[in-house]
Amino acid sequence: MRIIEILREANMPQDVVEYYKAQARLNEIIEIPSDGEIRDLTEILKCLSNPIRLKIIAMLSKPHCVCVLTKALGYDITLISHHLTRLKECNLVRVEPLARARIYARNEEFLREFISCLMKMFLT
Repeated sequence: MRIIEILREANMPQDVVEYYKAQARLNEIIEIPSDGEIRDLTEILKCLSNPIRLKIIAMLSKPHCVCVLTKALGYDITLISHHLTRLKECNLVRVEPLARARIYARNEEFLREFISCLMKMFLT
């Protein structure tokens, strides 16, 4: 919907219309992210809001197995495994089996898309 249409529908005073007119924004189209996009972003942000998960993501600038993450972070292996599972569910990490171990890495492509989406939402 264009700003001019919104202003007319809302019966806004002329000074508000003039404000947008002075900025040449009356024909600007308002774009609102869909409920699905907002829901997806919210899930990722909730996943990243945990300090342990943020530490894991930071450590995964290079791939690591659970045992290295556990020792480096100083937490129990079950706790780290739980957080890795949650990060994987949110598509923030990838996992590759290697013999009896699993190697975890950041999903760089997904993170780039996520950051790009946030930048578009907040910085445009």
